[in-house]
Amino acid sequence: MTATTHRGITYTGTGTYTITADLDLALWAGVDQDDTTWLTSYPGALTSFAARQTDGANRMQPRLICLTLSAALADTNTLILSGDVNAILTTQVSAQTTGVSSVKVTTSGLTCTFECESTADGTTDSTGAASLWLIVA
Repeated sequence: MTATTHRGITYTGTGTYTITADLDLALWAGVDQDDTTWLTSYPGALTSFAARQTDGANRMQPRLICLTLSAALADTNTLILSGDVNAILTTQVSAQTTGVSSVKVTTSGLTCTFECESTADGTTDSTGAASLWLIVA
């Protein structure tokens, strides 16, 4: 599978499913996520309240991301994040395909592993589309 890059994060998956970035929203109110100039300034002279980050480049800004994973998403497929991301803080996944009983995701570092089932008892693997919501930092 080819990698998809959106707003500095590269998404690389195993298998044949495709990835579409539907939403990438900064969770830091009032700050443009592509502008880091706010990190180098403080509108006061009180030393104890001054910005401690001097380079203005290393930021930790949580982001809410929504991805659509195509109907070729299969059991044990993975999704690896790289680039402008340090951690996956939380995930939520939901199936978009009729006949898919459940889609589950587990994370380890920057890797998501999917479990796709067509039966409620988890005995029959399936393929199907899914929406994946991530909060990353």
